[in-house]
Amino acid sequence: MGRVSARRPPVVFLGPTLPVEEAARILPADYRPPAELGSVYRAARERPSAIGIVDGYFERVPAVWHKEILYALSLGIRVYGAASMGALRAAELAAFGMIPVGEVAEQYRLGLLTDDDEVAVLHAPAQGGYRPMSEPMVNIRATLAAAVREEILDADAAAALVARAKDMYYPDRDWAALLDHAADSEAAHLDRLRVWLPGGALDQKRLDAERLLAEMGRWLETGAGPPSTPAWPFEQTENWGELVVGDGHPPSGAAHGDRRTAGRRRGRRRKESRAVNGDGRQTISERPEESLPSRPAGTAIRAAEVPRRQAADIGDVRELERARRPVLIEGALDGWPALERWNPGYFREKVGATRVPVELYPSGSYYGSWVQSSLRMDRYLDLLTSPGEAERCYLAQAPLLDLLPELAEDLTVPGCLSGAPELGLAFFLGRDTVTALHYHSSEQALLCQVSGAKDVLLYPPEDHRYLNFHPWYSYRFNFSRIDFSTVSEGPGSPLRCTVRAGEALYIPLYWGHLVEGHGTTSSVTFFWQPTTGRTRPSPGMRLRSALGGVVRRRFVSPFGEAFNRRFGLG
Repeated sequence: MGRVSARRPPVVFLGPTLPVEEAARILPADYRPPAELGSVYRAARERPSAIGIVDGYFERVPAVWHKEILYALSLGIRVYGAASMGALRAAELAAFGMIPVGEVAEQYRLGLLTDDDEVAVLHAPAQGGYRPMSEPMVNIRATLAAAVREEILDADAAAALVARAKDMYYPDRDWAALLDHAADSEAAHLDRLRVWLPGGALDQKRLDAERLLAEMGRWLETGAGPPSTPAWPFEQTENWGELVVGDGHPPSGAAHGDRRTAGRRRGRRRKESRAVNGDGRQTISERPEESLPSRPAGTAIRAAEVPRRQAADIGDVRELERARRPVLIEGALDGWPALERWNPGYFREKVGATRVPVELYPSGSYYGSWVQSSLRMDRYLDLLTSPGEAERCYLAQAPLLDLLPELAEDLTVPGCLSGAPELGLAFFLGRDTVTALHYHSSEQALLCQVSGAKDVLLYPPEDHRYLNFHPWYSYRFNFSRIDFSTVSEGPGSPLRCTVRAGEALYIPLYWGHLVEGHGTTSSVTFFWQPTTGRTRPSPGMRLRSALGGVVRRRFVSPFGEAFNRRFGLG
């Protein structure tokens, strides 16, 4: 076993707990994004002088593995943990030599804290500096304990707030939401707390992270010392071999393993071990149409223009449907107050306190994995207007009449929908967004652009064979698997158009469409079932969509509803 080289700087995995520029003033180090499966293994292979784990991903990607921390320790590398994921792992591996630092790690080590959600936070992506968007439970506990010590609250009121916060889903935890749900009987206590919070709140995770960096710095100043020798053997396991070989390296250091087994695994290396990004997105595809040269935008594909018509020339919805092809309608929104009113300031004033379902894309790509979280509209608007963050989040297809009825008074039903059956209405608000190519199998749509502009690429039903949709049994059966950001030449005979403020686009049944917003955009989409069967495509396509719908209703939707109830998303 070789010495740990003092020339290599320590590696620290850091995200929302402490800004890197502030951390670097405490300890010069190689700062890396929050740890995930494989991060510590790869760092250990570089033989840094020490490794510090503060933040780590979970839920959407596999979390950093205990085994890779043991691997680093087996090489004689000191590994510290504090504040967040680092505190969890340090408490679990303290007996094996990982060094827990700070109050949070100590509470986990003593069993006073046991749940992972105590340190979990919703945060902005890397471009937004990982800015926290929710309050971790450990910070709420520490702050309320301080408020009791300073006689801002009594112990019973603090305990009630702790219990209420613990019942909240972790992305929804923040002081505003917590205090807004308090009982009237607590008003006097909470008024004092609101005044005290700006200067009195404790960020325990940050304090622990700063302590970890200081302790690492003190140890390095002493000369770092020789590598430690673990009192236990590092056991090679089949799963460890999968991680090592999947990462493209043979086992090294203390983890030699069975070379014959490793060789066989190398020979039959699963393609997904190289083809899956940290967020679950495929980066090397088995499908040639998903591996084409990169291009800047989906609607750059060569396509014919969607025909235009004046709203006054369209009598009713049957006339709109008759052509069974998309139509761009000019003047469709004439008279809508929304055209003048809808902007971030208006939304903040009108519906700022309303919680809305926001899609967050940790990969930075709208073709990647996403998670939906309930945010107050004003907090979403903060994201939308912050540089570098909004491209990773989208308020998409929110039921306007149910969720944001205050905005309905700014709209009227376009005259071209006269005679349509019952209408559904969805609200969209985002910046530089992309909606992956998909089709509607039961309802037609009228996309009404209120502010900004959107480019739309449309494919007719007869081109479905080129578009690589998910299989009929998938809950995403109507979504294409093609990442159009990598396609330079599109198949089939698509149409394209740019829908500007005040215009509307009619999208018939089964027409595949990809929508890209430029800058900050807001729009609403009306949905309705066809008024005549002549808009229906072939029996085979109807059967495929019907089967997909059965799968969604019988299996996917009940599971999703149960999940939402369990985690307070419904």
